Amino acid sequence: MSTLENLQENGYIILKNVFTEEDIESFKNEVNLYFINPNKKIFNESKKSFSIIDFIKNPDFKKISNIIENKVINDCLKEIFNGTNYRFCSHNDIGINRTVGWHKDKLNDGYDKFETVDIWSDYQGEKHEIVKVLIYLQENDGLKVVPKSHTVRNIDTNNSIELEHKIGDVIIFDQRITHRGCDKLTNKQRILISFGFGKNNIFTDNFEKGTIERQNNKNSLNNQTTNNNQTTNNHQTTNKTNNNKTTNNNKANTNNKTTNNKNILLLKLR
Repeated sequence: MSTLENLQENGYIILKNVFTEEDIESFKNEVNLYFINPNKKIFNESKKSFSIIDFIKNPDFKKISNIIENKVINDCLKEIFNGTNYRFCSHNDIGINRTVGWHKDKLNDGYDKFETVDIWSDYQGEKHEIVKVLIYLQENDGLKVVPKSHTVRNIDTNNSIELEHKIGDVIIFDQRITHRGCDKLTNKQRILISFGFGKNNIFTDNFEKGTIERQNNKNSLNNQTTNNNQTTNNHQTTNKTNNNKTTNNNKANTNNKTTNNKNILLLKLR
């Protein structure tokens, strides 16, 4: 069965040994270095779970961003899309220690307003052809999928399987497939890099419009949270400084009173 046939039949494929261990370590280093950057922009999903959304615009992720140019991945995409009539469709994020329930990677939470055509139906000779490219920076991360579920709109988790992959492998799936990530946090760091690619048609146009708005909104919310935290820290620093000044003034006044009392006592003794 060819790559295209496998994707069409089951909804996913695994490309083996696309990246070396050295490549994976360099990707990890970019993520870890970014986390010690005081100006980092991350979306906190919980105290231990984070996302870096639309990272491709950030020069700190040069090596990871270059993945979209990878020859092995693009050769596979050319087979999937039957040529070069496809594009990176703006969907990109890095997930750190995320736990996600069963879902399909379609536009949700109000962003489905951009879906002007039904993504499970043909439209003027075109159909939904959008895939997600996943690079896990650790092996066997707990990704579960329901084979063949990309052809139906409902979420039914019967017959789900856990995909086995090694470090350096790449998973590509039809983003409509029912899937979920790891269901609980572990003590080990888990990093997932995701990209979206789609055929040049109305389905990809719609998805990209919704994706850009969603990513911009999340990053805007993140910036507001960061600014609020900075304001709070500034207030705390100002209050602490003022308290220190008050304490020092009180000490100075006390010392002055003590000195004056000593002077009075000396005058009386004389």
